[in-house]
Amino acid sequence: MNTLAPAPVPDSAASATTPLEAAPAPTAPLPLFAQIKARLRQDILEKRLTAGQKLPSEAKLQAAFGVSRITVRQALAELQTEGLIETFNGKGSFVTRPADAPRLGMLAGYHDFMRAHGRETGGRILSARTGPAPPHVARALRLPAGQPVSAVRTVRTANGIPVSYALLYYEPTQGRELLAERVHQEDAMTLLETELGFRLEFTQISATAVPAGRRHGVLLGVPADTPLLRMRFIPHDLTGQALIYAEVWFRPDQFTYRAVVRR
Repeated sequence: MNTLAPAPVPDSAASATTPLEAAPAPTAPLPLFAQIKARLRQDILEKRLTAGQKLPSEAKLQAAFGVSRITVRQALAELQTEGLIETFNGKGSFVTRPADAPRLGMLAGYHDFMRAHGRETGGRILSARTGPAPPHVARALRLPAGQPVSAVRTVRTANGIPVSYALLYYEPTQGRELLAERVHQEDAMTLLETELGFRLEFTQISATAVPAGRRHGVLLGVPADTPLLRMRFIPHDLTGQALIYAEVWFRPDQFTYRAVVRR
C-alpha cells in the first residue's frame, strides 16, 4: 500500500455509519469520495500507479481511508468516467493504458492516417537544439519568458514525396529527448502517451493558408508562391498542462485536413 498515502480522514467521519450523509465539517471542503478520487487520480497522473497496474481491492481501500464501501465505489466510478481506470467484475480495477490511436488531430495520427490510405511514410530530422523560448511559445506553454525549450525541425514524407514541414517546441525535461530522435518516424502524441506515460485531454488546433516562401518551398519541393496549410497544435494533459507547441506546414496537393464537429 505504499502508493496510497491517503490524506487523513477525521475520526468522526471514519466512524460514521453513513459518512456521505453526514454534514460536512467546515474544514473539509471535499466529500470523502472526492478526497479518495483526488488521491488516486494524483497517484495515476504522477505514475505511482502505472498503466495496467491493478488498484488495491475495495476492502483495502476501505481500510486505508477509513470509509464505507459505497464511498470507495463512488470514487472508483468517477475515475472510470474520466477514463483513468477500468473495472472488471470479479477481477478488480486497473489503471487504463493510453489509447493506441489518440484522436488529437494530425499531430497525433499522421502516420496511421497515411498508412491507412496505402501510403508509405517516412521523414528526417533537420535540426534539434535547445534555446530560449520565443515569446509566443512561452505563452502557449505557460513558461517564464526566455526559459530554455527544445526545438525540433522535421520533414515528413509519403511514398518518398515531402508532405509536411514541422517545428516542435517542448520543455527539455528528462525522457523527452526521444522526441528529437523519433518524431520524424512516429507521431508525437503517440510517443508522449505510450513512451512517457502522459494522458491527453484535449488539443488546441488552428489552421490558416500561407504562401510557402523560399525556405519552405525548397523543403517541400514546391514553388515559393504555393499556398500551404499551416496548422498549430497545442496538446494538453489531464491536468491542463500544455505539452508541446507545434507548427506544421502541409502541401495542399498531398494532404487534406478533415474534421467532424458535433454539438
